[in-house]
Amino acid sequence: MTRMTTVEQDAEQAAFAVKAASHFAAHPEHSTVGDIKPGGFLALRWGMGEDCVLVVKLDDYHEPTNYQQIIKKGVRP
Repeated sequence: MTRMTTVEQDAEQAAFAVKAASHFAAHPEHSTVGDIKPGGFLALRWGMGEDCVLVVKLDDYHEPTNYQQIIKKGVRP
């Protein structure tokens, strides 16, 4: 499957990943963040060190993207 996105869509997703990482850093007890609606992004805390964010978009065509080691422990937004 080929991933077809625009630069703007990629930037929107990356911005959401950074926002989710800040949320996870501030709330270590949370494992998900996002809007559960069609077309919305959902972030999952991911990875062996729980310092990654896996971003999924709730539609039929989005390929999940893992942002590795994006969560900085002890960082507050």
